[in-house]
Amino acid sequence: MSTTLHGSPQFPSIESSISTHEEMGQAIQLLQQQKNTWTTLPLRTRITILELLIANVSSEAQLWVEVCCQAKGLTPQQAGEEWSIGPWPTLRHLRQLRQSLLDIEAFGRPRIPGPVTTRPDGQVVAQVFPTTGYDRVFFPGMTAEIWMEPGVNADTLPQTQALTYQANQQAQGKVALVLGAGNVSSIVLTDVLYKLFVEHQVTLLKMNPVNAYLGPIIERCFQPLIERDFLRIVYGGLSKGLSSVSILTSMRYTSLALIRPLRPLCLELAARGQDAKGQCSHSTRSE
Repeated sequence: MSTTLHGSPQFPSIESSISTHEEMGQAIQLLQQQKNTWTTLPLRTRITILELLIANVSSEAQLWVEVCCQAKGLTPQQAGEEWSIGPWPTLRHLRQLRQSLLDIEAFGRPRIPGPVTTRPDGQVVAQVFPTTGYDRVFFPGMTAEIWMEPGVNADTLPQTQALTYQANQQAQGKVALVLGAGNVSSIVLTDVLYKLFVEHQVTLLKMNPVNAYLGPIIERCFQPLIERDFLRIVYGGLSKGLSSVSILTSMRYTSLALIRPLRPLCLELAARGQDAKGQCSHSTRSE
């Protein structure tokens, strides 16, 4: 028996969670104080943090899906979609990041899972998907490549990978802003992870009222980052702007309503070869 839902979902509004300008300013100040600590954090400590995040997301996954279903008016029989756009891709992303850091710890750079070839015009191409046997089973016939910029050859390619994780290439501490909104709950978190672990920027996540109901779950999942002031979460819509936004170095917008299946994959690929710029593009829409 099928159920037909009519109208738009009524997302819960959490007025008590709206952050004041003072709270937002304090959050930015804490991040500013920790931005250089994050860039110098030992690789093994980062791996440990990722392992804690994996455990936390796993323990919160069931409640995460239930809350999303309630907010969107979905029945338990329709929960599969929320699993596939929420906890599952987030866990996959975390595991990919952990594996990349383990590779860097063992080999100095992330391992490229597929062949590296050279096109007739000399451009180097690295196949980065599938990465595991599970990928080959669940995504039969699908592959993904990163095409390197001119000047990179097969011999110099390893030297372009994960530069900011090399001992002599320490990143400068920065604070990033992620504006979180949308109906694909994993995108908010993968954006945060990208800023932290790929671009080495401590992050302020501003949750929009449309999905503020996920805030407590995100806070519990990412507590190992929050408790050390590498990540702070604030709440509010357009009426609650960031008066101190000028001190933020970069911004990332999550989609309002568009499901973009290529985007999480692009982030994973970047995480495995972050400085070898490829022709992997996606569209974004602002809050």
